[in-house]
Amino acid sequence: MTASRSRLSKGVLCAALPVTAIVNACGAEGEIEEISEARQALTTVSFQQGSLPSSSYAGSIDATIRQAAATTSYGGATTCEADGDDGSGVDKSCLLKWTLSGIPAGSTVQSASITLQVTDGSSNTYNVYEVKRSWDEAQVTWNNATSTTAWATAGALGSTDRGSLVGSVTGSAGSRTITLNAAGVALVQAWVDGTSNSGVVIASPSNTDGIDFASSEHATAAQRPKLTITYGTSSGTGSSTDPGLLIAFIGDQGNNGNADAVLQLIEDEGAAATIHNGDFDYADNPAAWENRINSILGPNYPYFAIIGNHDAAAWGGSSGYASYIQARHARVPDMNCTGELGVKATCNFRGLFIVQSCIGTSELRSTCAANAADQVSFIQDALANDSSIWSVCAWHKNQHDMQVGGKSNEVGWSAYQACMNAGAIVATGHEHSYSRTLTLTDVGNASTGHGKTGAFNLVELGPNRTFVFVSGLGGVGIRDYEAASHDDDTWWSSYYASNKWVKNGTLMSGTADYGALFIRFNVGGDPKRATAYFKDVDGRLADEFTIQVQ
Repeated sequence: MTASRSRLSKGVLCAALPVTAIVNACGAEGEIEEISEARQALTTVSFQQGSLPSSSYAGSIDATIRQAAATTSYGGATTCEADGDDGSGVDKSCLLKWTLSGIPAGSTVQSASITLQVTDGSSNTYNVYEVKRSWDEAQVTWNNATSTTAWATAGALGSTDRGSLVGSVTGSAGSRTITLNAAGVALVQAWVDGTSNSGVVIASPSNTDGIDFASSEHATAAQRPKLTITYGTSSGTGSSTDPGLLIAFIGDQGNNGNADAVLQLIEDEGAAATIHNGDFDYADNPAAWENRINSILGPNYPYFAIIGNHDAAAWGGSSGYASYIQARHARVPDMNCTGELGVKATCNFRGLFIVQSCIGTSELRSTCAANAADQVSFIQDALANDSSIWSVCAWHKNQHDMQVGGKSNEVGWSAYQACMNAGAIVATGHEHSYSRTLTLTDVGNASTGHGKTGAFNLVELGPNRTFVFVSGLGGVGIRDYEAASHDDDTWWSSYYASNKWVKNGTLMSGTADYGALFIRFNVGGDPKRATAYFKDVDGRLADEFTIQVQ
Protein backbone atom coordinates (compact mmCIF):
# COMPACT_ATOMS: atom_id res chain seq x y z
CA MET A 1 0.00 0.00 0.00
CA THR A 2 1.13 3.58 -0.48
CA ALA A 3 2.03 5.86 2.40
CA SER A 4 -0.97 8.08 1.69
CA ARG A 5 -3.33 5.11 1.93
CA SER A 6 -1.69 3.74 5.11
CA ARG A 7 -1.88 6.85 7.27
CA LEU A 8 -4.80 6.00 9.54
CA SER A 9 -5.57 7.04 13.07
CA LYS A 10 -4.08 4.92 15.84
CA GLY A 11 -7.54 4.43 17.32
CA VAL A 12 -8.78 2.81 14.13
CA LEU A 13 -6.00 0.35 13.35
CA CYS A 14 -3.31 0.24 16.04
CA ALA A 15 -5.68 -1.30 18.57
CA ALA A 16 -6.29 -4.22 16.21
CA LEU A 17 -2.62 -5.01 15.61
CA PRO A 18 -0.41 -7.40 17.56
CA VAL A 19 1.89 -5.63 20.01
CA THR A 20 4.94 -6.20 17.84
CA ALA A 21 3.17 -4.70 14.85
CA ILE A 22 2.12 -1.64 16.88
CA VAL A 23 5.67 -1.01 18.01
CA ASN A 24 7.00 -1.28 14.48
CA ALA A 25 4.19 0.44 12.63
CA CYS A 26 2.68 3.15 14.82
CA GLY A 27 4.69 6.33 15.14
CA ALA A 28 4.83 8.80 17.99
CA GLU A 29 2.08 10.84 16.36
CA GLY A 30 -0.24 7.85 16.28
CA GLU A 31 0.05 7.38 12.54
CA ILE A 32 0.66 4.12 10.75
CA GLU A 33 3.29 3.85 8.07
CA GLU A 34 3.66 0.59 6.10
CA ILE A 35 1.83 -2.48 7.44
CA SER A 36 2.81 -5.65 5.62
CA GLU A 37 0.11 -7.98 4.37
CA ALA A 38 1.64 -10.76 6.46
CA ARG A 39 0.72 -8.86 9.66
CA GLN A 40 -2.92 -8.83 8.64
CA ALA A 41 -3.37 -12.25 7.00
CA LEU A 42 -3.04 -14.82 9.77
CA THR A 43 -3.55 -18.58 9.66
CA THR A 44 -4.27 -20.88 12.60
CA VAL A 45 -3.39 -24.57 12.54
CA SER A 46 -3.64 -27.24 15.25
CA PHE A 47 -1.74 -30.49 15.73
CA GLN A 48 -3.51 -33.33 17.55
CA GLN A 49 -2.82 -37.05 17.19
CA GLY A 50 -5.26 -38.71 14.78
CA SER A 51 -7.35 -35.57 14.44
CA LEU A 52 -5.66 -32.33 13.38
CA PRO A 53 -4.67 -30.96 10.94
CA SER A 54 -6.11 -34.22 9.53
CA SER A 55 -7.01 -37.66 10.83
CA SER A 56 -3.73 -38.98 9.42
CA TYR A 57 -1.58 -36.77 11.67
CA ALA A 58 0.67 -39.03 13.78
CA GLY A 59 3.31 -36.61 15.04
CA SER A 60 2.32 -36.24 18.70
CA ILE A 61 4.18 -38.11 21.44
CA ASP A 62 4.11 -37.89 25.24
CA ALA A 63 5.24 -39.83 28.29
CA THR A 64 5.24 -39.68 32.07
CA ILE A 65 8.61 -40.01 33.80
CA ARG A 66 8.48 -41.22 37.45
CA GLN A 67 11.19 -40.87 40.05
CA ALA A 68 9.67 -43.80 41.96
CA ALA A 69 10.14 -46.04 38.88
CA ALA A 70 13.24 -44.42 37.47
CA THR A 71 13.94 -47.02 34.77
CA THR A 72 10.37 -47.67 33.62
CA SER A 73 8.92 -46.21 30.42
CA TYR A 74 5.31 -45.03 30.36
CA GLY A 75 5.17 -43.83 26.76
CA GLY A 76 2.25 -46.10 25.88
CA ALA A 77 -0.01 -44.99 28.74
CA THR A 78 -3.35 -43.29 28.05
CA THR A 79 -2.57 -40.55 30.58
CA CYS A 80 0.39 -38.23 31.12
CA GLU A 81 0.96 -37.15 34.71
CA ALA A 82 2.76 -34.55 36.79
CA ASP A 83 3.20 -34.46 40.58
CA GLY A 84 5.71 -33.03 43.04
CA ASP A 85 4.92 -35.67 45.62
CA ASP A 86 3.94 -38.97 44.08
CA GLY A 87 2.70 -40.48 47.30
CA SER A 88 6.15 -40.98 48.76
CA GLY A 89 7.96 -37.68 48.39
CA VAL A 90 9.13 -38.32 44.83
CA ASP A 91 8.24 -36.56 41.58
CA LYS A 92 6.77 -37.33 38.21
CA SER A 93 6.63 -35.11 35.12
CA CYS A 94 4.85 -35.11 31.75
CA LEU A 95 6.79 -34.77 28.48
CA LEU A 96 4.94 -33.67 25.32
CA LYS A 97 5.99 -33.05 21.73
CA TRP A 98 4.29 -32.31 18.39
CA THR A 99 5.99 -32.62 15.00
CA LEU A 100 5.09 -29.60 12.87
CA SER A 101 4.29 -29.78 9.16
CA GLY A 102 2.64 -27.64 6.53
CA ILE A 103 3.67 -24.25 7.95
CA PRO A 104 5.41 -22.40 5.11
CA ALA A 105 9.05 -21.50 5.51
CA GLY A 106 9.53 -17.92 6.66
CA SER A 107 6.22 -17.77 8.55
CA THR A 108 6.05 -15.61 11.68
CA VAL A 109 4.43 -17.17 14.75
CA GLN A 110 2.01 -14.70 16.38
CA SER A 111 0.71 -16.90 19.22
CA ALA A 112 0.67 -20.49 20.40
CA SER A 113 -1.24 -22.53 22.95
CA ILE A 114 -1.46 -26.06 24.31
CA THR A 115 -4.86 -27.59 25.07
CA LEU A 116 -5.02 -30.52 27.49
CA GLN A 117 -7.89 -32.63 28.76
CA VAL A 118 -7.41 -32.82 32.53
CA THR A 119 -8.62 -36.20 33.77
CA ASP A 120 -7.56 -35.65 37.41
CA GLY A 121 -7.50 -32.00 38.44
CA SER A 122 -5.28 -30.14 40.86
CA SER A 123 -5.43 -26.98 42.91
CA ASN A 124 -1.68 -26.58 42.42
CA THR A 125 -0.04 -24.76 39.49
CA TYR A 126 2.30 -26.73 37.24
CA ASN A 127 4.85 -25.01 35.06
CA VAL A 128 5.62 -25.82 31.42
CA TYR A 129 9.27 -25.70 30.32
CA GLU A 130 11.14 -26.08 27.06
CA VAL A 131 12.85 -29.47 26.64
CA LYS A 132 16.34 -29.20 25.17
CA ARG A 133 17.32 -32.83 24.84
CA SER A 134 15.85 -35.26 22.30
CA TRP A 135 13.87 -38.12 23.84
CA ASP A 136 12.15 -41.28 22.62
CA GLU A 137 8.53 -41.95 23.65
CA ALA A 138 9.04 -45.71 23.89
CA GLN A 139 12.32 -45.45 25.83
CA VAL A 140 12.21 -42.31 27.97
CA THR A 141 12.39 -42.79 31.75
CA TRP A 142 13.21 -40.68 34.79
CA ASN A 143 16.88 -41.57 34.31
CA ASN A 144 17.21 -41.65 30.53
CA ALA A 145 16.02 -39.61 27.53
CA THR A 146 16.62 -42.62 25.26
CA SER A 147 17.85 -46.14 25.85
CA THR A 148 21.42 -44.94 25.23
CA THR A 149 21.33 -41.31 26.44
CA ALA A 150 20.87 -40.27 30.06
CA TRP A 151 19.41 -36.96 31.13
CA ALA A 152 22.12 -34.56 32.35
CA THR A 153 20.24 -34.67 35.64
CA ALA A 154 17.68 -37.39 36.25
CA GLY A 155 14.12 -36.18 35.74
CA ALA A 156 15.20 -33.86 32.89
CA LEU A 157 16.24 -31.36 35.53
CA GLY A 158 19.64 -30.34 34.12
CA SER A 159 20.33 -27.02 32.40
CA THR A 160 20.95 -28.88 29.16
CA ASP A 161 17.74 -30.91 29.63
CA ARG A 162 15.29 -28.14 30.41
CA GLY A 163 15.04 -24.51 29.28
CA SER A 164 12.76 -21.50 29.66
CA LEU A 165 9.41 -21.37 31.46
CA VAL A 166 6.82 -21.06 28.66
CA GLY A 167 3.49 -21.37 30.48
CA SER A 168 1.57 -22.94 33.35
CA VAL A 169 -1.56 -25.00 34.04
CA THR A 170 -3.89 -25.66 36.96
CA GLY A 171 -7.53 -26.51 37.54
CA SER A 172 -10.16 -29.18 37.85
CA ALA A 173 -11.04 -31.90 35.35
CA GLY A 174 -11.95 -30.72 31.87
CA SER A 175 -10.33 -28.95 28.95
CA ARG A 176 -7.51 -26.53 29.87
CA THR A 177 -5.72 -24.23 27.42
CA ILE A 178 -2.21 -23.02 28.21
CA THR A 179 -1.44 -19.79 26.36
CA LEU A 180 2.30 -19.74 25.80
CA ASN A 181 4.21 -16.66 26.95
CA ALA A 182 6.72 -14.70 24.85
CA ALA A 183 9.40 -17.31 25.50
CA GLY A 184 6.96 -20.00 24.40
CA VAL A 185 6.09 -18.18 21.19
CA ALA A 186 9.82 -17.79 20.50
CA LEU A 187 10.28 -21.51 21.13
CA VAL A 188 7.53 -22.45 18.65
CA GLN A 189 9.00 -19.99 16.15
CA ALA A 190 12.32 -21.82 16.45
CA TRP A 191 10.55 -25.11 15.75
CA VAL A 192 8.89 -23.60 12.67
CA ASP A 193 12.28 -22.29 11.54
CA GLY A 194 13.73 -25.79 11.71
CA THR A 195 15.53 -25.73 15.06
CA SER A 196 15.53 -29.06 16.89
CA ASN A 197 12.12 -29.67 18.45
CA SER A 198 12.17 -31.67 21.68
CA GLY A 199 8.84 -30.43 23.00
CA VAL A 200 7.97 -29.36 26.54
CA VAL A 201 7.76 -30.80 30.04
CA ILE A 202 5.10 -30.14 32.67
CA ALA A 203 6.58 -30.37 36.15
CA SER A 204 6.86 -29.09 39.70
CA PRO A 205 9.32 -30.21 42.42
CA SER A 206 7.18 -29.11 45.36
CA ASN A 207 3.47 -29.64 44.60
CA THR A 208 1.57 -32.21 46.63
CA ASP A 209 -1.58 -32.43 44.49
CA GLY A 210 -0.91 -34.14 41.16
CA ILE A 211 -2.52 -33.42 37.78
CA ASP A 212 -3.23 -35.95 35.02
CA PHE A 213 -3.98 -35.40 31.31
CA ALA A 214 -5.32 -37.52 28.47
CA SER A 215 -2.32 -38.59 26.40
CA SER A 216 -1.83 -39.05 22.66
CA GLU A 217 -2.87 -42.69 23.17
CA HIS A 218 -6.24 -41.74 24.70
CA ALA A 219 -9.20 -43.48 23.03
CA THR A 220 -10.96 -40.18 22.27
CA ALA A 221 -8.96 -38.25 19.68
CA ALA A 222 -10.56 -34.91 20.58
CA GLN A 223 -9.15 -35.19 24.13
CA ARG A 224 -5.54 -35.78 23.12
CA PRO A 225 -2.95 -33.01 23.66
CA LYS A 226 -3.28 -30.26 21.07
CA LEU A 227 -0.81 -27.59 19.98
CA THR A 228 -2.37 -24.59 18.22
CA ILE A 229 -0.26 -22.06 16.30
CA THR A 230 -1.34 -18.78 14.72
CA TYR A 231 1.12 -17.43 12.18
CA GLY A 232 1.54 -14.97 9.36
CA THR A 233 2.21 -17.04 6.29
CA SER A 234 4.95 -16.07 3.93
CA SER A 235 2.74 -17.25 1.09
CA GLY A 236 0.64 -14.14 1.65
CA THR A 237 3.56 -11.96 0.64
CA GLY A 238 5.54 -14.43 -1.45
CA SER A 239 6.20 -14.10 -5.13
CA SER A 240 3.20 -14.16 -7.41
CA THR A 241 2.90 -15.25 -11.01
CA ASP A 242 2.89 -12.90 -13.95
CA PRO A 243 -0.56 -11.29 -14.16
CA GLY A 244 -2.91 -13.44 -16.23
CA LEU A 245 -0.44 -16.34 -16.58
CA LEU A 246 -2.31 -19.14 -18.42
CA ILE A 247 -1.15 -22.75 -17.94
CA ALA A 248 -2.56 -25.86 -19.64
CA PHE A 249 -2.73 -29.24 -17.88
CA ILE A 250 -3.00 -32.53 -19.78
CA GLY A 251 -2.17 -36.20 -19.43
CA ASP A 252 -2.41 -39.45 -21.39
CA GLN A 253 -1.64 -37.95 -24.78
CA GLY A 254 -1.08 -40.59 -27.43
CA ASN A 255 0.27 -40.70 -30.94
CA ASN A 256 -2.70 -39.70 -33.10
CA GLY A 257 -4.89 -36.90 -34.41
CA ASN A 258 -6.68 -36.52 -31.07
CA ALA A 259 -3.36 -35.67 -29.44
CA ASP A 260 -2.69 -33.12 -32.18
CA ALA A 261 -6.12 -31.56 -31.66
CA VAL A 262 -5.47 -31.09 -27.94
CA LEU A 263 -2.08 -29.48 -28.60
CA GLN A 264 -3.72 -27.21 -31.17
CA LEU A 265 -6.33 -26.25 -28.57
CA ILE A 266 -3.51 -25.28 -26.19
CA GLU A 267 -1.93 -23.20 -28.93
CA ASP A 268 -5.24 -21.53 -29.78
CA GLU A 269 -5.98 -20.69 -26.14
CA GLY A 270 -2.58 -19.01 -25.85
CA ALA A 271 -1.31 -20.99 -22.87
CA ALA A 272 2.15 -19.80 -21.82
CA ALA A 273 3.16 -23.34 -20.81
CA THR A 274 1.83 -26.87 -20.52
CA ILE A 275 2.18 -29.31 -17.62
CA HIS A 276 1.90 -32.86 -18.96
CA ASN A 277 1.16 -35.34 -16.16
CA GLY A 278 2.53 -38.50 -17.72
CA ASP A 279 1.84 -41.07 -20.43
CA PHE A 280 3.20 -39.36 -23.52
CA ASP A 281 2.71 -41.28 -26.78
CA TYR A 282 2.11 -44.93 -25.71
CA ALA A 283 4.53 -45.90 -28.48
CA ASP A 284 7.93 -45.69 -26.73
CA ASN A 285 8.98 -43.25 -29.44
CA PRO A 286 10.47 -40.19 -27.76
CA ALA A 287 11.61 -38.59 -31.03
CA ALA A 288 8.10 -38.73 -32.53
CA TRP A 289 6.61 -37.38 -29.31
CA GLU A 290 9.06 -34.48 -29.33
CA ASN A 291 8.31 -33.76 -32.99
CA ARG A 292 4.56 -33.66 -32.31
CA ILE A 293 5.02 -31.00 -29.64
CA ASN A 294 7.48 -29.00 -31.71
CA SER A 295 5.31 -29.02 -34.83
CA ILE A 296 2.36 -27.42 -33.04
CA LEU A 297 3.74 -25.56 -30.03
CA GLY A 298 7.32 -25.02 -31.15
CA PRO A 299 10.75 -26.27 -30.04
CA ASN A 300 11.18 -23.43 -27.52
CA TYR A 301 7.76 -23.76 -25.93
CA PRO A 302 7.83 -24.36 -22.12
CA TYR A 303 6.55 -27.93 -21.83
CA PHE A 304 6.84 -29.51 -18.36
CA ALA A 305 6.62 -33.29 -18.71
CA ILE A 306 6.33 -35.69 -15.76
CA ILE A 307 6.88 -39.43 -16.13
CA GLY A 308 3.94 -41.84 -16.41
CA ASN A 309 3.90 -45.61 -16.24
CA HIS A 310 3.77 -45.91 -20.05
CA ASP A 311 6.93 -43.78 -20.34
CA ALA A 312 9.19 -45.82 -18.05
CA ALA A 313 10.43 -48.35 -20.64
CA ALA A 314 11.83 -45.63 -22.93
CA TRP A 315 12.75 -43.13 -20.25
CA GLY A 316 16.54 -43.34 -20.05
CA GLY A 317 19.42 -43.41 -22.48
CA SER A 318 20.69 -40.92 -25.01
CA SER A 319 17.47 -41.05 -27.02
CA GLY A 320 14.98 -41.56 -24.17
CA TYR A 321 12.20 -39.25 -23.07
CA ALA A 322 14.39 -37.84 -20.30
CA SER A 323 17.01 -36.70 -22.82
CA TYR A 324 14.45 -34.75 -24.85
CA ILE A 325 13.00 -33.20 -21.69
CA GLN A 326 16.48 -32.14 -20.59
CA ALA A 327 17.28 -30.71 -24.02
CA ARG A 328 14.10 -28.61 -23.98
CA HIS A 329 14.97 -27.30 -20.55
CA ALA A 330 18.42 -26.33 -21.81
CA ARG A 331 16.85 -24.48 -24.76
CA VAL A 332 14.21 -22.76 -22.61
CA PRO A 333 15.90 -21.30 -19.51
CA ASP A 334 12.59 -19.62 -18.61
CA MET A 335 11.44 -23.05 -17.41
CA ASN A 336 13.86 -22.63 -14.48
CA CYS A 337 13.98 -26.20 -13.16
CA THR A 338 16.37 -28.06 -10.87
CA GLY A 339 16.64 -31.74 -10.03
CA GLU A 340 15.85 -34.85 -12.05
CA LEU A 341 13.37 -33.46 -14.57
CA GLY A 342 10.06 -35.26 -14.73
CA VAL A 343 10.95 -37.45 -11.76
CA LYS A 344 12.10 -35.39 -8.79
CA ALA A 345 12.42 -31.74 -9.71
CA THR A 346 11.17 -28.27 -8.90
CA CYS A 347 10.50 -25.47 -11.37
CA ASN A 348 9.60 -21.82 -10.95
CA PHE A 349 7.94 -20.64 -14.13
CA ARG A 350 7.10 -16.94 -14.05
CA GLY A 351 6.20 -17.21 -10.37
CA LEU A 352 4.38 -20.57 -10.52
CA PHE A 353 6.13 -23.17 -8.35
CA ILE A 354 5.90 -26.70 -9.76
CA VAL A 355 6.91 -29.84 -7.87
CA GLN A 356 7.43 -32.76 -10.27
CA SER A 357 7.27 -36.25 -8.74
CA CYS A 358 7.33 -39.87 -9.93
CA ILE A 359 5.38 -40.97 -6.83
CA GLY A 360 3.42 -44.14 -7.62
CA THR A 361 5.32 -44.86 -10.85
CA SER A 362 7.25 -47.86 -9.58
CA GLU A 363 7.69 -48.96 -13.19
CA LEU A 364 10.67 -46.58 -13.24
CA ARG A 365 12.27 -47.50 -9.92
CA SER A 366 11.39 -48.59 -6.39
CA THR A 367 11.97 -45.13 -4.93
CA CYS A 368 8.97 -43.97 -6.98
CA ALA A 369 6.58 -46.51 -5.41
CA ALA A 370 3.45 -45.61 -3.46
CA ASN A 371 4.26 -43.66 -0.29
CA ALA A 372 7.96 -43.82 -1.18
CA ALA A 373 9.76 -41.95 1.60
CA ASP A 374 12.27 -40.45 -0.82
CA GLN A 375 9.54 -38.80 -2.89
CA VAL A 376 7.33 -37.78 0.03
CA SER A 377 10.23 -36.10 1.84
CA PHE A 378 11.23 -34.35 -1.36
CA ILE A 379 7.71 -32.97 -1.86
CA GLN A 380 7.48 -31.83 1.76
CA ASP A 381 10.87 -30.13 1.73
CA ALA A 382 10.36 -28.51 -1.67
CA LEU A 383 7.09 -26.92 -0.59
CA ALA A 384 8.38 -25.92 2.84
CA ASN A 385 11.36 -24.11 1.33
CA ASP A 386 9.37 -22.08 -1.19
CA SER A 387 7.28 -18.98 -0.54
CA SER A 388 5.43 -18.68 -3.85
CA ILE A 389 1.73 -17.87 -3.64
CA TRP A 390 0.90 -20.57 -6.21
CA SER A 391 2.26 -24.14 -6.00
CA VAL A 392 1.37 -27.20 -8.04
CA CYS A 393 2.18 -30.81 -7.14
CA ALA A 394 2.34 -32.73 -10.41
CA TRP A 395 2.49 -36.51 -10.80
CA HIS A 396 0.81 -39.14 -12.96
CA LYS A 397 -1.05 -41.81 -10.99
CA ASN A 398 -3.94 -41.64 -8.47
CA GLN A 399 -5.57 -43.01 -5.40
CA HIS A 400 -8.89 -44.70 -6.18
CA ASP A 401 -10.90 -41.98 -4.43
CA MET A 402 -9.13 -39.24 -6.39
CA GLN A 403 -10.52 -40.27 -9.83
CA VAL A 404 -13.92 -41.36 -11.10
CA GLY A 405 -12.98 -44.48 -13.06
CA GLY A 406 -11.53 -47.84 -12.14
CA LYS A 407 -7.99 -46.98 -11.06
CA SER A 408 -6.80 -48.50 -7.80
CA ASN A 409 -4.72 -47.02 -4.98
CA GLU A 410 -1.33 -46.52 -6.63
CA VAL A 411 0.17 -43.40 -4.98
CA GLY A 412 -0.55 -43.63 -1.26
CA TRP A 413 -1.96 -40.73 0.72
CA SER A 414 1.30 -39.28 2.05
CA ALA A 415 2.10 -37.26 -1.07
CA TYR A 416 -1.43 -35.88 -1.30
CA GLN A 417 -1.30 -34.92 2.36
CA ALA A 418 2.07 -33.19 2.00
CA CYS A 419 0.64 -31.03 -0.76
CA MET A 420 -2.57 -30.37 1.18
CA ASN A 421 -0.59 -29.31 4.25
CA ALA A 422 1.27 -26.74 2.15
CA GLY A 423 -1.82 -25.51 0.30
CA ALA A 424 -0.64 -26.73 -3.11
CA ILE A 425 -2.80 -27.81 -6.04
CA VAL A 426 -2.59 -31.55 -6.84
CA ALA A 427 -2.51 -32.20 -10.61
CA THR A 428 -2.65 -35.77 -11.97
CA GLY A 429 -3.52 -37.83 -15.06
CA HIS A 430 -3.63 -41.64 -15.53
CA GLU A 431 -7.43 -42.05 -15.57
CA HIS A 432 -8.66 -41.08 -19.06
CA SER A 433 -11.34 -38.63 -17.99
CA TYR A 434 -11.52 -35.25 -16.27
CA SER A 435 -12.46 -34.79 -12.61
CA ARG A 436 -12.09 -32.07 -9.98
CA THR A 437 -12.78 -32.16 -6.25
CA LEU A 438 -14.25 -29.60 -3.92
CA THR A 439 -11.85 -27.94 -1.47
CA LEU A 440 -10.37 -30.76 0.63
CA THR A 441 -9.09 -30.41 4.21
CA ASP A 442 -8.68 -34.06 5.28
CA VAL A 443 -7.29 -35.91 2.27
CA GLY A 444 -7.03 -39.64 2.91
CA ASN A 445 -10.01 -39.83 5.25
CA ALA A 446 -12.97 -41.07 3.23
CA SER A 447 -15.20 -41.08 6.32
CA THR A 448 -15.15 -37.26 6.29
CA GLY A 449 -15.42 -37.05 2.50
CA HIS A 450 -11.70 -36.19 2.57
CA GLY A 451 -12.70 -33.03 4.45
CA LYS A 452 -14.67 -31.69 1.47
CA THR A 453 -16.01 -28.19 2.02
CA GLY A 454 -17.10 -25.04 0.23
CA ALA A 455 -18.81 -24.28 -3.06
CA PHE A 456 -18.69 -26.28 -6.29
CA ASN A 457 -17.39 -23.34 -8.32
CA LEU A 458 -14.87 -21.98 -5.80
CA VAL A 459 -11.90 -23.84 -4.37
CA GLU A 460 -9.69 -22.39 -1.66
CA LEU A 461 -6.00 -22.96 -1.05
CA GLY A 462 -3.98 -22.42 2.10
CA PRO A 463 -2.30 -24.49 4.79
CA ASN A 464 -4.29 -27.74 5.04
CA ARG A 465 -6.54 -26.82 2.09
CA THR A 466 -6.18 -28.17 -1.44
CA PHE A 467 -8.10 -29.53 -4.38
CA VAL A 468 -7.23 -32.44 -6.66
CA PHE A 469 -7.88 -32.83 -10.36
CA VAL A 470 -7.34 -35.43 -13.06
CA SER A 471 -6.82 -34.08 -16.57
CA GLY A 472 -6.42 -37.29 -18.57
CA LEU A 473 -8.10 -36.47 -21.89
CA GLY A 474 -4.93 -35.72 -23.83
CA GLY A 475 -5.74 -37.98 -26.76
CA VAL A 476 -5.84 -41.69 -25.91
CA GLY A 477 -9.17 -43.31 -25.06
CA ILE A 478 -12.01 -41.80 -23.02
CA ARG A 479 -13.01 -43.90 -20.05
CA ASP A 480 -16.32 -44.08 -18.21
CA TYR A 481 -17.58 -42.89 -14.85
CA GLU A 482 -17.90 -46.05 -12.74
CA ALA A 483 -21.07 -45.67 -10.74
CA ALA A 484 -20.57 -48.73 -8.56
CA SER A 485 -17.29 -47.33 -7.29
CA HIS A 486 -18.11 -43.64 -7.08
CA ASP A 487 -21.83 -42.97 -6.62
CA ASP A 488 -21.21 -42.66 -2.88
CA ASP A 489 -18.37 -40.16 -3.38
CA THR A 490 -19.32 -36.77 -1.92
CA TRP A 491 -16.24 -34.75 -2.80
CA TRP A 492 -16.59 -34.09 -6.53
CA SER A 493 -17.38 -30.71 -8.05
CA SER A 494 -17.18 -31.71 -11.72
CA TYR A 495 -16.30 -34.68 -13.89
CA TYR A 496 -16.36 -35.41 -17.60
CA ALA A 497 -16.34 -39.05 -18.76
CA SER A 498 -17.52 -41.19 -21.67
CA ASN A 499 -20.90 -41.85 -20.08
CA LYS A 500 -21.54 -38.93 -17.72
CA TRP A 501 -20.87 -35.22 -17.34
CA VAL A 502 -21.37 -33.28 -14.11
CA LYS A 503 -20.47 -29.57 -13.99
CA ASN A 504 -20.29 -27.85 -10.63
CA GLY A 505 -22.66 -30.36 -9.07
CA THR A 506 -25.20 -30.31 -11.92
CA LEU A 507 -25.81 -33.26 -14.26
CA MET A 508 -25.33 -32.11 -17.86
CA SER A 509 -26.36 -33.63 -21.17
CA GLY A 510 -23.55 -34.94 -23.33
CA THR A 511 -20.36 -36.87 -22.73
CA ALA A 512 -16.66 -36.20 -22.84
CA ASP A 513 -14.33 -35.32 -25.65
CA TYR A 514 -10.58 -34.73 -25.52
CA GLY A 515 -9.32 -31.47 -24.05
CA ALA A 516 -7.26 -29.70 -21.40
CA LEU A 517 -7.67 -27.88 -18.11
CA PHE A 518 -6.56 -24.24 -18.25
CA ILE A 519 -5.76 -22.18 -15.17
CA ARG A 520 -5.19 -18.42 -15.42
CA PHE A 521 -3.31 -17.16 -12.36
CA ASN A 522 -3.20 -13.66 -10.86
CA VAL A 523 -6.44 -12.31 -12.30
CA GLY A 524 -8.46 -9.15 -11.73
CA GLY A 525 -5.60 -7.42 -9.98
CA ASP A 526 -5.57 -10.08 -7.22
CA PRO A 527 -2.30 -12.08 -7.19
CA LYS A 528 -4.02 -14.71 -4.99
CA ARG A 529 -6.91 -15.37 -7.36
CA ALA A 530 -7.17 -17.62 -10.42
CA THR A 531 -9.87 -18.68 -12.85
CA ALA A 532 -9.97 -22.12 -14.44
CA TYR A 533 -11.85 -24.02 -17.11
CA PHE A 534 -11.75 -27.38 -18.83
CA LYS A 535 -12.25 -26.94 -22.56
CA ASP A 536 -12.58 -29.73 -25.09
CA VAL A 537 -11.53 -29.75 -28.72
CA ASP A 538 -15.12 -28.92 -29.76
CA GLY A 539 -15.05 -25.71 -27.73
CA ARG A 540 -17.30 -27.01 -24.94
CA LEU A 541 -16.55 -25.78 -21.41
CA ALA A 542 -16.90 -28.89 -19.28
CA ASP A 543 -15.91 -27.11 -16.06
CA GLU A 544 -15.50 -23.51 -14.90
CA PHE A 545 -14.39 -22.39 -11.44
CA THR A 546 -12.41 -19.91 -9.37
CA ILE A 547 -9.41 -20.60 -7.13
CA GLN A 548 -8.60 -18.36 -4.17
CA VAL A 549 -5.52 -18.47 -1.96
CA GLN A 550 -6.47 -17.61 1.59
